[in-house]
Amino acid sequence: MKKILNIIVVILMLLFVGIVGINLYIDILLNKIQHEQELSESEAGIAVEIIKQKEKANVENIVLFGLDNDGDKSEGKRSDAIKIISLDLTNKKIKVSSLERDLVVYLPNDHDRYAHLNWAHWFGGAELAIQTINHNFDMDITKYVSVSFDSVEEIVDLVDGVDISLTKSEMSVLRISGNAGTYTLNGKQALAYSRIRKLDSDYQRMQRQQNVIDGVVEKVTAMSYTELLSFINDGLEYVKTNISNQDIKDYALTLLDFDLDIKTLQIPSGGYEDTCRCPNLGGYLVRSYQDMSQDLHDFIYGEGFYTPSETLLNNQSNIYEKYGYCE
Repeated sequence: MKKILNIIVVILMLLFVGIVGINLYIDILLNKIQHEQELSESEAGIAVEIIKQKEKANVENIVLFGLDNDGDKSEGKRSDAIKIISLDLTNKKIKVSSLERDLVVYLPNDHDRYAHLNWAHWFGGAELAIQTINHNFDMDITKYVSVSFDSVEEIVDLVDGVDISLTKSEMSVLRISGNAGTYTLNGKQALAYSRIRKLDSDYQRMQRQQNVIDGVVEKVTAMSYTELLSFINDGLEYVKTNISNQDIKDYALTLLDFDLDIKTLQIPSGGYEDTCRCPNLGGYLVRSYQDMSQDLHDFIYGEGFYTPSETLLNNQSNIYEKYGYCE
């Protein structure tokens, strides 16, 4: 009996050492990420009414910033891609909402001014960008992940290119000959594709960015365990976040049970039909900031969950008072 107990103890010790070893290795990988301090709900500027609503939902919202200066020599980078990744922990689904970068919004706290949505990151980094999203969209975000567009080239090359369906016009911009169809773009081509501006609208540009993200996700999910570790090892240095290592590991375990058929939404949902040009400031006013926020919340949480906060209603009134309504 004593011998059996000794064997069990040895097995448990080996399991413990193995688990600790794996955990340490994962932490070594995750420490390649540039980590910033986590935000409290108060620091993130979440409205009191929204905090109460959040307590009823089992959804975790994380904002993804794609940072780019598009050749601008300034040190600060605008968040030209702004995507809210919503993890529905009850229904095991992932939803991605893309926010139009040139919407006219209010920058809260010490900034106290109106600006394009993507200027928030330029003026105050991830913290101000999160506060701005929460203030103008009634969101409950405290966590973010950011990736510089400068690293898109490297990340796409790490997965040996992404498969993208190209129109003839897009192929012309990318200087690819042949008929319209699906092509494997290398990192340089994928970056150029993501940055196409003048071909059509900013909503198509957001969709192109989403196509690149989807292409990377498709390649990553098809990787073997060894290939995945190699990709993580090489790719994490391009990422910045305020999500702790432990939370990242918890998310990774949670996502094992998730449906990877990702649902997407562009906000405003009606595209340019829901907007008009803003006098003096440029960018776009929204015909109804309240309706826009309603569409976003209905997509993330389902209908009947959301009631606009006083913060959002006052913010909408102040924007229209300053710049007027869309005709």
